[in-house]
Amino acid sequence: MSFFGSSSNGNALWLCQCQCGNKCIVDSQRLQKGFTRSCGCLRSEISRSNIKANNQTKKYMGNPKNFQLINRTNLVASTLKRSNNKSGVIGVSWDKTAQKWVARLSFQGHLVLNHVYVHMEDAIAARKAAEKRYIVPLQKQYNQTHQKNQLNWLDNPIWRKCHYLHFL
Repeated sequence: MSFFGSSSNGNALWLCQCQCGNKCIVDSQRLQKGFTRSCGCLRSEISRSNIKANNQTKKYMGNPKNFQLINRTNLVASTLKRSNNKSGVIGVSWDKTAQKWVARLSFQGHLVLNHVYVHMEDAIAARKAAEKRYIVPLQKQYNQTHQKNQLNWLDNPIWRKCHYLHFL
């Protein structure tokens, strides 16, 4: 550990070496309070062990059909209705703070839809339009690539649990 300089708030910055060998610069206050204990590898290690200890996750591990990515998008996650869904529509929820409906869709790691609406119908329409633009082409691509094996994305057991998309 060696002095690296000062941060914008005046705290000393230290160049530290983690037990894994990585080097990182850490604010002295984070070191004193124990907020930073590694370069980030400790968080990864804890997350990995938590995932392995979770029986629900273990059930799906090792089966690539459960988490197939098409162009870096998990179609299952994009079309699976969550158990706490109150609107009845995937990606549409009520924001208690704003007192408005929110429509969201994440595609390839980016939020491509994140808008608020006064009326639930408008939020549903926005979500359906975004699904039609982003998700439907991927579903078609998945079906085309798996037709050779005579598989359809609906044949995958995880899809049977999904709330199927309906477009007008």
